[in-house]
This record gives sequence, structure tokens and C-alpha cells, in this order.
Amino acid sequence: MDFLSLDSVDEALEKLSVLGGDATMVAGGTAVRYQITSGQITPKAALHIERLDELRGISRNGATRIGALTSLREIAEDGDIGGRFASIAAAAGKCGGWQTQSIATIGGNICGAAPNADLIPPLLVQDAEIELASKARGNRILPLGEFLADAYKIARDGDELATAIQLPAQPEGSADIYVRIQRRSAMERPIIGLALRLALDGDHVAEARIAVCGAGPTAFRATEAEALLAGQMPGGDALAAATAALMKRATFRDDARASASYRKAVLPRALAHAVATCRETIG
Repeated sequence: MDFLSLDSVDEALEKLSVLGGDATMVAGGTAVRYQITSGQITPKAALHIERLDELRGISRNGATRIGALTSLREIAEDGDIGGRFASIAAAAGKCGGWQTQSIATIGGNICGAAPNADLIPPLLVQDAEIELASKARGNRILPLGEFLADAYKIARDGDELATAIQLPAQPEGSADIYVRIQRRSAMERPIIGLALRLALDGDHVAEARIAVCGAGPTAFRATEAEALLAGQMPGGDALAAATAALMKRATFRDDARASASYRKAVLPRALAHAVATCRETIG
């Protein structure tokens, strides 16, 4: 496998236009290194893009834009992200230890498409979109839910480079949270991760967004559960119905971190905790 160190986005797009799907991108390397060594991917070339500063940073112009090479530590510590998108800041701050967060990037967490990737559920509930660039076709924007094809598979063409994440503003009167079920406080992937964005109109749910990782081949939005909460009091029968719909949508398996039965037991509790916390935050 060839290792090519690149200095600009234009250079990266040029290499991708030639190599296509035979190349993989490496920045922090916390995810792709495992994919290569485990044989999940077998690229002919690794394109080192860590020096592409054009893909770093957080900017705001109505929507919020996060460059694909922005580190998880920068996201976790950004006051505006924490104020506007608490679930995203929380997920970034819980993904591995601070050493990992200092080199891991939001683009790598998303493009790795691991079934239990921390950043994906909170990004899904915020209607995140991903920017993709190609030398031949220019730029396009894709909803994150459409970008995630399957476990470790994404809808990125071989000549495309993920450049940024876009986040629309949250609705007024809403709160969001990321609940992470884990065996220890750091250096561990989540057993289950659940993100919720809840907006209330008085005592009733104006809008609910629920997304989960660790309960299927890829993270997903629980749209059936969301619909059962809409217009209802966020508790009692409505929460029970939403929980049942979420459990029907999820799939559980045994692995080294936890049993399927444990995952099945904790997911309803994660949702109940998320709803209660968001209600309290909204006031």
C-alpha cells in the first residue's frame, strides 16, 4: 500500500480522480487504521490529509459548518456548539480519552460508519448534511441519513472527499441530549448511544427526534417512535408506545462489550432518561 502525504484539497481531489475507490483517506487515523489492519478495507493507497487546514474549523452564518478535519476535542470545547447543540458536544467529549479526541476528526467518525460511532446519533437528530467534493463534478450536499449506507459503508463516490458537516439552527423551545451507555468512562466505544432532540409546545411534544447507535448495523433515526410522541404529553402511554416502536426498529447482538439482552434492557431506560432530562432543560 502506498502512503501519500498531501498538502491541499486540490491535490487530494486530483489524487482521488485517478485512484478512486482504491484510495482511503487518513487524518487522525483512529478509525481507518483499525479498518486497514483488520482487513475491513484493502486500499492500494492511503492519502494522508492531516495537513489540509482548509478542512478544519467551525463557522456560522445562520447554519453551523464544521470542517471535516475538525478534532473532536475542539468540538467538545467549543462554547457555541455546546450551547446550540449540546448532544454533539457531549458525544465528542465522550468519544475515547482526551488523547484520542485531540487527533480524531468528525469526518473520520462519520466516514468510518461504525455501528456504534458516537457522533452519528446527535448529528442525525440535528438534520446534519455532509459536503462532498469531486474534481470532475464539483460539490454536492447529502443528508447524513442518506450518506450512511450500512455498517462501515457510506454513499461516497470513489473520487469524492468529505469536506464539512452542515447543521441548521435548532428550533426554539427545544433541548437535546446524548446518552451513552458504557462499561467505563473513557477509552471505550458505547454499548448503546441515544440522542434526542425534543421541542415542546406547552406540555405537549411539538417535535421529537430520536437516533440510536449500537442497536443495528448502522446508526438510525427512529422515525416511528418520533411520530408516536408528536402532539402527545412526553410520558405515560405515549412514551411507552414510542419505546415499543424503538425496540421494534432496533436489533441487538452479543459481543465482547455486552450481551444482546443487556442492550435490550438499557435502551428503553436511555430513552426515558433522555426525555426526562430534555423536559427539565426546557422547563
